[in-house]
Amino acid sequence: MSKPGTPSIFVSIAGPTIASLEEQAGRVSSLPVGYELRLDYLQDFTGLECRLRELFTKLHLPHVIATCRRAEAGGQFSGDVEQQISVLQEAVRAGCRWADVEIESVDAAGPEILKRLAPGKLIVSYHNYEKTPALGAIYKRLSHLPVQVVKIATLARHLQDNLKIAKLAAGRARRSPKLVALGLGPSGLPARLLAIRWGCPFTYASAGNNSAVAPGQLPAEMMRSTYRVDRLDRRTALYGVVGSHAAMSLSPAMHNAAFQAKHVNAAYLPCQTSRIRDFLNFARQMGFQGFSVTMPYKRAIIEHLDWLDPLARRIGACNTVAIQRGKRMGWNTDAAAVVEVLAKRLRLSGSRILILGAGGVARAAAFALLAERAELLITARRPAAAERLAKLVSARSLPWDGIDNLDVDVVVNATPIGMPMHAESTPIDISRLRVRVVFDMVYYPLETRLLAEARSRGLTAISGLEMLVAQGARQFEIWTGLAAPRALMEQAVRQTLDHSPSG
Repeated sequence: MSKPGTPSIFVSIAGPTIASLEEQAGRVSSLPVGYELRLDYLQDFTGLECRLRELFTKLHLPHVIATCRRAEAGGQFSGDVEQQISVLQEAVRAGCRWADVEIESVDAAGPEILKRLAPGKLIVSYHNYEKTPALGAIYKRLSHLPVQVVKIATLARHLQDNLKIAKLAAGRARRSPKLVALGLGPSGLPARLLAIRWGCPFTYASAGNNSAVAPGQLPAEMMRSTYRVDRLDRRTALYGVVGSHAAMSLSPAMHNAAFQAKHVNAAYLPCQTSRIRDFLNFARQMGFQGFSVTMPYKRAIIEHLDWLDPLARRIGACNTVAIQRGKRMGWNTDAAAVVEVLAKRLRLSGSRILILGAGGVARAAAFALLAERAELLITARRPAAAERLAKLVSARSLPWDGIDNLDVDVVVNATPIGMPMHAESTPIDISRLRVRVVFDMVYYPLETRLLAEARSRGLTAISGLEMLVAQGARQFEIWTGLAAPRALMEQAVRQTLDHSPSG
């Protein structure tokens, strides 16, 4: 934990003018954060000291880091080291408590340039936007400089790169300069979120969506409210979601809200990777107690489990893993969620249900509804896939364009049609068939075109959000043994969608 009075989060703000910096700082002015001013983005440095002093007075900014990163070090400043130091000197005189100088400038002009930034506290930074190399020697070299903080930020190409950062943080000598170590990019999110837990005095965030200055930066409000980065400690149990696009998952908002509501000291992290073994090694060394599995690993995870629920085995997909006595135990909560959602609206036994699609989610729906003795019809744009699934669940397969005048109780959309990249499309024209209930498993956007058309016809329309929460609630109950706070989980997802860049 950071010392009292020192912000745990510094918000990086950048823009071409002082007015743009003011606007961004104003977005998070109600939060107990510090600010990193990326002065290298400014287009005009005339009268900088005076203009910064006015900014600090107007917004009451007590904790500010001044950074003017040169292009050589991945920044926007085109001047030389002498000009860079001049800009930072003006910022310190204006009231910035900290000045950040990248190691490239120190190497170019010598360590003596750091003395010119007194009385400001000093950060020397190393950035690598290509990989995470061995970090011990890098920190050792930087820690010998006359600075208070060493900052190391490297691209995490794999989740296991976060382990290098954790090892560095754990091995830092107490009398050495403080270390702020971060992972860049989607796979580096665990290191950003656990930085303070690992002993870093602070971490970095953005002012909001679409405001990230570095790859992988999350909004400050999300860091504080969703992840509670300043409250995580060594006793915090770790969970997460693994997938090839896990950084965009809504599950962290949902599960962290549930942990907070039930007073469980746990954190749920996004774990994005292109290799399932990368995640499994990372999770094992981090001591994860459970995790969610999303695309494309729901089938691949099975061979790495010690036990698999019989229904999940029949489906051939697992989306939930709990670590019990060192063993990986797997379930498929998608299946139970489908039944839960539909059983609220109609009696499933004997109902005729048309499933659109033949992928993993469609398989979960088909096996779950088969167990409820529903009569299943399956259609997909890949006829062979529809036929294979239909054979597995004793269902009837139909051509994608052969459902005219079909009479069914429910249509289940288990395709991605309706998601943002297909937002203007619908999987089928529901006017072509007779149906009572339309269940769209797509949950973003909440109101797909398919659901809007169903409501306009007076049909019962079910959003995929309901299934997302239902399957997540069952995951939470498997992991904790506690009743899931479903209403709060749904509220957390809705709030996240409301504040998403295109939501």
